[in-house]
Amino acid sequence: MPAPNRRERLRRQMSKDIRAVAREVITQQGVEALTLAEIARRIGVTPAALYRHFDDLADIVRHTARDIVAELAAQLRAAVAAEDETDLAARMITPSRVFRQWSLANRQEFSLLFGTPTAAAGTAQKDLTGEWIRELAAVWGPEFVRLWATRPYPVLPDDQLDPRLRVQIADYRAATGVELPLGALVVMLSCWRSMYGQIALEVFDHFAPLITDQEPMFELLMQELATRMGLGAEYRPPRATA
Repeated sequence: MPAPNRRERLRRQMSKDIRAVAREVITQQGVEALTLAEIARRIGVTPAALYRHFDDLADIVRHTARDIVAELAAQLRAAVAAEDETDLAARMITPSRVFRQWSLANRQEFSLLFGTPTAAAGTAQKDLTGEWIRELAAVWGPEFVRLWATRPYPVLPDDQLDPRLRVQIADYRAATGVELPLGALVVMLSCWRSMYGQIALEVFDHFAPLITDQEPMFELLMQELATRMGLGAEYRPPRATA
């Protein structure tokens, strides 16, 4: 019998292998192609063996997505950290560019995390959404807080927000820990909505074949959002095309 610590290492390695194979299938064919039988076939075990490590297929999707979110968040945090602390515009725009680049390079993963909920994700879809919401808030939230503390941007006062929106934004603030006035959080989420929409159009080729290079459109959006927050004069094009 393997020693307890060796058994634990083997268990962790198998869990890692299962998640790696699941991501491989997702990357190659999309999450809808993911089945217990296909994962087991690629690893060389029986489908029943997978239940020693995960509850079901949705649980595998949940943990695989968690790996993907962690990878993306690490890249975004590194992009922020690479910019000077006083360059507020760059610390918001640079991770946005990295997010676009990651999304185009990982279209199936983008679809899993940010696209239409899939049958394969099952009950895990709600968990996936909650996790990436918190992770992305942890990337951009501190930068919005920093900006608000030094150069507040125009926002609607609480009493001018729809009561339904006030409640939901307050819940978002409690869940993410981004301590901003409600109106400032509305601006932050509006920026995310605009950026997500632009990137999703590109990831899903909605403008192809008429518009195949959407980077100029994306950069125009970055400049518009920076201007909205009083940072328009500090916008700089990407270094490669400056």
